[in-house]
Amino acid sequence: MTPISQFKRYMWLVDLLHAHGALSKSEIDYYWSRSYLNEQGESRIPKRTFMRMKNDIGSLFGIYIECLRSRGNKYALENADDMKQGNVQQWLINGFSINNVLMDSQQIKDRIVLEPIPSGNRFLTLAIDAILQNKTLLVHYQSFKMPESREFEIAPYCLRCFKQRWYILGARDGVKEPHFFSLDRVLSLELSEHSFKLPKIFDADSFFYNYYGIMQGDTKAESVQLRVTPFHANYLRSLPLHHSQKEIERTDEYSIFEYWIAPTADFIQELRSSLPDIIVLRPQWLRDKFIEEAKQVLKNYQ
Repeated sequence: MTPISQFKRYMWLVDLLHAHGALSKSEIDYYWSRSYLNEQGESRIPKRTFMRMKNDIGSLFGIYIECLRSRGNKYALENADDMKQGNVQQWLINGFSINNVLMDSQQIKDRIVLEPIPSGNRFLTLAIDAILQNKTLLVHYQSFKMPESREFEIAPYCLRCFKQRWYILGARDGVKEPHFFSLDRVLSLELSEHSFKLPKIFDADSFFYNYYGIMQGDTKAESVQLRVTPFHANYLRSLPLHHSQKEIERTDEYSIFEYWIAPTADFIQELRSSLPDIIVLRPQWLRDKFIEEAKQVLKNYQ
C-alpha cells in the first residue's frame, strides 16, 4: 500500500470518529464495508491493521484514539476538543470530509461549485508523500522575482493553502531559516532518496500563530484595531480574519475589532480589499500608511 493510500485510510477513520463521536469496532467495520476506499470489498478491518492505524494516526498527526471501556469498548478521539481550534488536524479532517462528501455525491457534481485552485494541485500528492516519509524533494522552481529558474533540494516541513495557492514550507541546504515555495511556481518535483529529521522545536501551529498568511520577515506582532461598519462586521464575526480577533466595542454605527498579529504585507492587502468598510485605528504607523495611500488614490482620480 502506498503512503498516500495509508494517509487516506487514516483520515477516513479520523473523519468517521469525528462525525459520530464514538463507535464500536463492529460499527467501524460496517462503515468501512461501505467506503469507496475499500477497493477490495472487505467486510471488516483486521484487528491488527486497525490497531496499527490507530497508533500511526497518533504518532503522525497527534490525533489520539482511545477505547472507552465504560461505553462498551467504543472508540473515540481523545483530543476532539483541541481539534476545534482550527489547527492542522482540523484542516486534515475538514479537507478529507469534503472529499468524502464529493465522492458520495457524484450524481450532483454539476451542482457543486468549488473555489478553483488554478495550479499546483498536480504536485500536492507528491508533497504529502514526502512529508509522510520525511524525504527531501528535488525542486525545479521559477520564482516571480527571478528571471532564471533554479533547481534545489528542500526538506518539506509542512503544507499551507492560502488565497487559492498551495505552499510548501521547507528548508534548503545552506539556508538556516525555512522558506515558502509556491506549488504553482514549481516546474518539476521529484521525491529524493534522502531522509531528513524535522527539527524538534518546529511546530506548524506556533510558526503561523502571529501571522495572517505566508509572509513573515522581520514584522513583529502588535495590537491592531479596526473600526468596521455594522454590515461588514457581520462578515468578520462569521469568518474572523485571525484567531486573535476580539470585538471590543459594538454600537449601532460601528464595531471595533482588535487583533494581536504581525501586520505583514498580505494582511495589509486583505484590509485594503475591504475599504472603505474598515478604518485602521492603531497602530499609528499603519493608520498613517492608509491615509497616505488614500491621498494618492484621490490624486490619481483628479
